[in-house]
Amino acid sequence: GPLGAARIRGRRPGADAEAVREALAAVDEVAALERSGRGVAVAAAPDAAPVLLRLVREGSTLEGREIAVVARLLEAGRRTADELRRVAADAPRAARLAVPLPHADLDRRLARSIDADGAVLDAASPALAAARREVRTARERLVKRLEALLRGVDGGAEDATITLRNGRYVIPVRRESRQRPDGIVHDESSSGATLFIEPSATIPLGNAEREAEIAEEREVRRVLAELTVLLRPWAESLAGVQEMCVAADDLAARGRYAARCDAVAPAVGAPGAPIVVRGGRHPILLARGIPVVPFDLILAPGERTVLVSGPNTGGKTVFLKAVGLLAALAQSGIVPPLGAGSSLPLFHRFHADIGDHQSIAADLSTF
Repeated sequence: GPLGAARIRGRRPGADAEAVREALAAVDEVAALERSGRGVAVAAAPDAAPVLLRLVREGSTLEGREIAVVARLLEAGRRTADELRRVAADAPRAARLAVPLPHADLDRRLARSIDADGAVLDAASPALAAARREVRTARERLVKRLEALLRGVDGGAEDATITLRNGRYVIPVRRESRQRPDGIVHDESSSGATLFIEPSATIPLGNAEREAEIAEEREVRRVLAELTVLLRPWAESLAGVQEMCVAADDLAARGRYAARCDAVAPAVGAPGAPIVVRGGRHPILLARGIPVVPFDLILAPGERTVLVSGPNTGGKTVFLKAVGLLAALAQSGIVPPLGAGSSLPLFHRFHADIGDHQSIAADLSTF
């Protein structure tokens, strides 16, 4: 999901060796599940942060579409928590991401009250269902009377229809018509030849229909206020649910990446420890789907220099850039394309001194 993708893009190399080891170990667990066909399938959570900020403000009332966001968050949270519990035996680090969720009664109440687009449903309250029945009844009476009047105007032209103008139901009448009914002119056509009139005979019916609509709107507002009050105590818990979903999405994606790259988490040593790269591959080349020749590198603690030689397009630049990138990825909690037996020290800074125009993605490499 977008939030999980943003979390991954925002990753940066960390300097805490134990935190890096834990992050890579969590990815290794999920990658192993992915390879066995039992990968973690989490649900992408919506961005509920703006809604939760409004929710904590006393006196505020959420709109229907905002409550629908909360309902989607709860649905994603339950699916994600179920997945994390399912893999707990094989991926205990992933399982620790799970958080308690509100009682399922809350989900059921939201599902009964709000649809996926945020519209308030009739089932939200008996009073709302009754108000909407009254609106339909009043509208049917009004439309039936307008249709009868429309048939009596100028022979009832076939293309003449009842329409809405300024929130009132009206009929079209030619300006020069001799059968023009008394009433309120709400609008005219672009040519000015047709007037849209609310006949005097239907004004009481129109008023009754509008009063029924106002009663419906009042009950909708009451339902939204009630649901907001119901959700407010859960604001902090809901924020935790979103964090769980995003963290699980982030971890599951990193696990899928490691599995697809056939990558194994490296050991992480202290600064200055040996560099041992087994089966290293440049991630960009892998992403392009082209054949990649793995490389090995061993740099003992006392060795400070690597001399790389070879023909043009022989892989020197790919090798040099890959070593730094693999270490940066590992310290960012992403298992890089490495084989078993690899070990990387902890680096506090990463530098690139290229000096000319290069792009591995565009096959540009010169010295």
